Amino acid sequence: MDKTRIEDLLHRRAAVRNATPPAALDKLRSAGKLTARERVDTLLDPGSFVELGVLAHSGHAKLKDRTPADGVVCGHGTINGRIVYVAADDPTVLGGTRGRVGEVKINRTRALALSHGKPFIALMEAGAARVQESYGAMAAAMGTRFGDHFRMSGRIPQVAGIMGPAFGGPSFTAAQSDFTTLVSKTGFMGMSGPLVVKVGIGGDVTSDEIGGAEISSTVTGQTDHVGEHEQDCLQAIRDFLSFLPDNCDELPPVAEPRPALLDTEEGKEKLRAMIPESSRQAYDMRKVLALIVDAGEIFHYRPRYGPNLVTALGRIQGHPVGFVASNPMARGGTLDERTAQKQRKFIDMCDAFHIPLVFIGDAPGFLVGPDIEKHRMVSLASRLLNTMCAITVPRVTIVARKAIGLAYIALGGRVTNPDKLVAWPTAHFDVMGPEAGVELVHGKELAKAEDPVKRRAEIMEKLEAESSAYEAAAMGLIDDVIDPGETRDVIIDTLARARARYKPGFKHRIDP
Repeated sequence: MDKTRIEDLLHRRAAVRNATPPAALDKLRSAGKLTARERVDTLLDPGSFVELGVLAHSGHAKLKDRTPADGVVCGHGTINGRIVYVAADDPTVLGGTRGRVGEVKINRTRALALSHGKPFIALMEAGAARVQESYGAMAAAMGTRFGDHFRMSGRIPQVAGIMGPAFGGPSFTAAQSDFTTLVSKTGFMGMSGPLVVKVGIGGDVTSDEIGGAEISSTVTGQTDHVGEHEQDCLQAIRDFLSFLPDNCDELPPVAEPRPALLDTEEGKEKLRAMIPESSRQAYDMRKVLALIVDAGEIFHYRPRYGPNLVTALGRIQGHPVGFVASNPMARGGTLDERTAQKQRKFIDMCDAFHIPLVFIGDAPGFLVGPDIEKHRMVSLASRLLNTMCAITVPRVTIVARKAIGLAYIALGGRVTNPDKLVAWPTAHFDVMGPEAGVELVHGKELAKAEDPVKRRAEIMEKLEAESSAYEAAAMGLIDDVIDPGETRDVIIDTLARARARYKPGFKHRIDP
């Protein structure tokens, strides 16, 4: 073959990879952003990226020379030596609008990821569909992404990074992903951006008001992680995928075991001292989990949304484990519509990819009142309880203090059939909070008592004894009462026994 042909090929490739205009590059830098290719290189292991469709461009005659790679960088590479597929929007190409050829590339990348059983990662900063290529009846061809995400769901991990404005289609990709991270101050998601809102309903709103970091992480819960910088988000993607298998037909990867502080007497004493005797006194469940897991390392999933419940990934003797735990530091650990939604998706994700679950309950119940009912709390709680009963992975339930009503079931109660169900000595069980129970059952008696305060204290003391962990153990309703210092040992023993009978395979989709 003529040498000039090879030189021409290399020249064409280089022209595409160096096509970002200096002015566009300066604009990115001033906003603290990386280019699409820099994002891919930062995400993947050095030198591992193999690009797909580098010579692609728009098929529109007037746009052909202005659309290098048609505005999206696609291909595969490795993260910690494991193959992943990635598609990264290039916002410097026609404002990040999605072209038809670019969509073909992304569809091809998703198809390869599913076919090869590897994770798919979308790094998004895209505008709407490119009008010149999708106007009129051509819109009838839109929407292939939805079918792709449906077919991938529960089979391969799907991850989204919102690196800039990603309204419309890209936001749906994020919502259907198993993990979504968003860059603070520059990442935005939502049905439509400010211009469409202005045209559609005449409203003047900012991107931040529609779906910036604060809204997306604390109000809507549509992003699972917020990074201060792009590098934070890209590292979070690497960390998240380290807990998951490549696909549903494999078990999660096992890391080198590392000791936990709870392996030491110092750690055991620290945990015992951390749990207050009074059920009204708060403590930070995140600190409890840090004592239990290998090296104290916890990866929090959607921490800003419903902070009264902790959902997080950690490792026990190198094995990935999902934790669902009450956090009395926020709303007293009460469950509500936000905790129900984030718990359901987290459990679905763990169950689909064979990650064992540990529940640590300390909840006074579900939030009550007319305001919470407007969120369809009965329906949300029912859906969560269905999810809890459908779990197939090995699981351990630990009752730390309060196990009240439906909240006890929602946090791994007996009816959900955990592989081990234990309680700390501080635990107590009841159908409702003791204060409410006393009023309902003994209200008339208290009203007639000579000393209502004294009589109430007597009744409360009796109820406390009758609802204790020891009474539950005596009736065979829990497996044991344990020293908090034994918690890690119980988890290790239970998961080791249950793991032997567990087989991977496809189980279910993971709904938004």
